Amino acid sequence: MKKTRDGKRRFNREFKIAAVRRVSEGETAGAVARDLRIRLQLLWKWRKRVAEKGEDQLHEIGRPKGRHSRVSVELNQKRRIAELESLIGRQQMEIRFLDKALRRVEEQRPQKNDGGATASSKK
Repeated sequence: MKKTRDGKRRFNREFKIAAVRRVSEGETAGAVARDLRIRLQLLWKWRKRVAEKGEDQLHEIGRPKGRHSRVSVELNQKRRIAELESLIGRQQMEIRFLDKALRRVEEQRPQKNDGGATASSKK
């Protein structure tokens, strides 16, 4: 974190990413903002930017100098697509594992032999 001549704080990219990740991992935004001594509105702004455009769009200290090139935007989109495809692959592996585990449990469960009749009570 740096301060400008007028005393305003400027946060580096790593600080912003760490704050957003804390919220994404389950901490409340209010608690993170209080802990880091930043405005809740600023944290929401960072979080929205990450959700819409990715972490690469969180800028370094201060205001961005100029526009990002189209190549940079396309690169970020390709990176995001690769992340999502990786996530889908992991989820497919988990689904297959759980499906096999469920089949094994069902195979080991004893079969009912009552023919659907109502159970009698002991006297």
